[in-house]
Amino acid sequence: MFSRHLLPAVLLFSMIPLMSAQTNSSAADTVAVRLMGPDGKPGPVVESPRVVKTDAEWEKQLGPAAYRVLRAKGTEAPFCGNLLDNHKTGVYFCAGCDLPLFSSGSKFHSGTGWPSFYEPFAKENITEIRDSSHGMIRTEILCTRCGGHLGHVFEDGPPPTGLRYCLNSVSLIFRDEAEVKKMGAETARQ
Repeated sequence: MFSRHLLPAVLLFSMIPLMSAQTNSSAADTVAVRLMGPDGKPGPVVESPRVVKTDAEWEKQLGPAAYRVLRAKGTEAPFCGNLLDNHKTGVYFCAGCDLPLFSSGSKFHSGTGWPSFYEPFAKENITEIRDSSHGMIRTEILCTRCGGHLGHVFEDGPPPTGLRYCLNSVSLIFRDEAEVKKMGAETARQ
């Protein structure tokens, strides 16, 4: 008898998380990031739509190698990525959603076999999560907008941050200084 009277209250309270998840769903559909400003540097923090696709859509867009890294959290072989020895001035964008992630000004030679940077283009554009796979504890880095796996960050980098963001080349698209200036000019016109 006692439990029968509690049933409506239990049902009501069990629905609260569902109701709050529905009312907050629009907040989960966007992320706070910094896009490239007219000067090629990070602009102000803006709300940007989260990029969500099916596995089939991602694989079609990225191709098998990039899909294996960005979506299945794989790693390309060391010393094989096409951006490892890139010394041009420009910006590295996410291969999944085109968010600016790293600037050539923070790139350095780490000797690890993967492109390495000591800081991101904008801290908001990188999401860090604990990774305990492969019998070790590391910090995985993801693109904030599309959730694509980029690589890992380690605390053995050079000054001024002491960090080494170790990236898979296939996770990135490089745009040189001329392209970045053109993109900045287009941003200024908008």
